[in-house]
Amino acid sequence: MTHDIPPLRRPEDMPAVRTQADLHRHWRAMMGELGFGQRQLWFQFFDADGRCTPVVQQVTDVPELPDTEMLANLMAICDQLLTDLVPDGSVAFLWARPGRPGLIASDRAWAAGLAKAAADAGVRSHPVHLANDHELRVFATDDEIASA
Repeated sequence: MTHDIPPLRRPEDMPAVRTQADLHRHWRAMMGELGFGQRQLWFQFFDADGRCTPVVQQVTDVPELPDTEMLANLMAICDQLLTDLVPDGSVAFLWARPGRPGLIASDRAWAAGLAKAAADAGVRSHPVHLANDHELRVFATDDEIASA
C-alpha cells in the first residue's frame, strides 16, 4: 500500500529520528515500495540530534548469513565514519531480503549479529530493522529470544 509510505526527502529535510517510530518512518521512506531482488544491508548515519546525514550505504549481494570477521570489519568502518564525520552520532541498520513475510533464520542471524557486533565495538546503534517483500519491521528483543 502506497498510502503509508512517507515522502523521501533530501537528508537535510528528513524529520529527526528520536524514537523507534521515527526510525521506522525513516526506513519506510527510504525503502519505498517493498520488493527486493537480492539480499541487501543498508546503514544510515545520524547526528547527535537525530538528523540523518547524507552518509547512507547500501551493500548488495550479501551472504545469507553474516560471519564474525565481516561484522567486525563493518563496525570498524562505522566507528571510523562516526569518529571522523558524525561525532556523538549513531548508525542504523536495515537487513532486506526477497521473500515471504515473517522472520527466517537469516533475519535473526543478521539482526542479532549486527546488534552484538555494534555493542562489542562500542558503536552507538539503533535497533536493527528487517524488510522483505511484504513488510518492514523492527527486530525486537522477543524475536531474539524466540530464536534461542
